[in-house]
Amino acid sequence: MHSVKRLAHIDFNIPGVKAVGMELMKLINAPSPDMEAFARTVELDPAIFGSILACANSPLFAGITEISDLKVALNRLGMKEIRRIIFHVVLESAFRSDNAEINKLLRAIWKQNLAVSLTMQRLIQDCPQVKALPMDMVGMIYPLGLMHVIGIPVLAINYYDAFAKFITEDLAQPLPDIFAREKELFDGFDHFELGAEMIKRWGFPDFVPDIISSYHVPEPSLDADSRTLHSLLRLARHLAQEYGYAALPDSPPGYWLQGNVLDQSGVNEDDIKADVMDQLDKILKMFH
Repeated sequence: MHSVKRLAHIDFNIPGVKAVGMELMKLINAPSPDMEAFARTVELDPAIFGSILACANSPLFAGITEISDLKVALNRLGMKEIRRIIFHVVLESAFRSDNAEINKLLRAIWKQNLAVSLTMQRLIQDCPQVKALPMDMVGMIYPLGLMHVIGIPVLAINYYDAFAKFITEDLAQPLPDIFAREKELFDGFDHFELGAEMIKRWGFPDFVPDIISSYHVPEPSLDADSRTLHSLLRLARHLAQEYGYAALPDSPPGYWLQGNVLDQSGVNEDDIKADVMDQLDKILKMFH
């Protein structure tokens, strides 16, 4: 792990992530969200405001009449869906670039993130250890999937030329070798460390950056609950790859299943695939 002094030289300001979006994530992560403050903050950003209204009026949530009032939209959607919308809108913008090749990779990674998040959410009902987690950890499952590779945009911003060369020359290597190659090319940093540091600065609970910094390690030194979430993330990465949503070259067989502590006896991969693909298609259309 790098020193705080070295990390201070890294730019963690991702251009697409707006201050309003960050404030909304903090408000929605509060133990008892202040929805009045949340609504006032949403109104400061036309894009987020429009996304919430569009979702509230979509076929998934639409009532008898179309609505244009934000508070009515928030009530119609409910807290679970509001959280998903905010994390989606705020984080999606981080996975874009003016460089065509980098942008192509980041967009593929974002689709992978969605597949991982939806798979993690779907696995809750099938994995006893996950259902038994504290509610604050269950509430972080969807954003954890969306954010687990947030360090990649940080690498792209801070090492623009080297990153552009990296994606054209090195991505054909097997996945573990790619991870090691990052440290060689990017001043000893990798996206695990930079992603964890960003999440710390965003004020998420400690277990979230701990998992992000070690999700590539089969058996990290984490407490039992964090190991459960860690295994859930890795299992979802495995399934997302099986379903054809891997942004990087295929990892070795069983790579993401190494060290998994979950009871998977109740997991029906075919059912999960059908559910995830259906949800992913609807989300991509909704935010197109």
